[in-house]
Amino acid sequence: MSIQSLLNTLEQKVQQLTQAYQADSDKKINAKFNRTLFTEDFETVGFYLKEIQQSLTKLCSLPYQNEEQIVFMAEHLLGQCTALTEAMNRKHKKAIQPKKTEQPVTSSKSQHSIHQLPPRERLEKYYEALQQLTEKYEEAKAQANTAQTDIQRDMHKQTASIYSTRRQKCLEAIETLEEYLAFKEAQESAVKK
Repeated sequence: MSIQSLLNTLEQKVQQLTQAYQADSDKKINAKFNRTLFTEDFETVGFYLKEIQQSLTKLCSLPYQNEEQIVFMAEHLLGQCTALTEAMNRKHKKAIQPKKTEQPVTSSKSQHSIHQLPPRERLEKYYEALQQLTEKYEEAKAQANTAQTDIQRDMHKQTASIYSTRRQKCLEAIETLEEYLAFKEAQESAVKK
């Protein structure tokens, strides 16, 4: 892909993103972004769209000879687009999901409450999370393989990479917890003897 066609594709992507979220530009996104992507957290959609537009302007103003810098800025811009899209998708999913009356705990609190569970129950939850992460990872890989543009393919590969990292952390947590449980069982059986 030539630099000019890359820039054209990125311009189209930013334009599509802007059109898709322009109506929500005054809505706040309650998300903490990677500091390398955006300068602030918990800002409006318009704020993030403006930063994405600034990144695109900066990228388009780079001389074509600076290929490394162009690639770096293009990846940065893609990361911004992906982060905003994911944050908006999460926000949209939360908005359309009916609220459960029997469980008033918010999702972020329920995530942290997993760590308060007894080890065996926690292990069960970790295995459930691992299964979900594996499914999302496989889905992102499949989307990357069927993507029609390089940009979409890169975005799906980046998403798959994120899920892969999270799966690895989950596997490490499961391994640690299983080792702990085996240690506790060995201790308890030693005490009984």
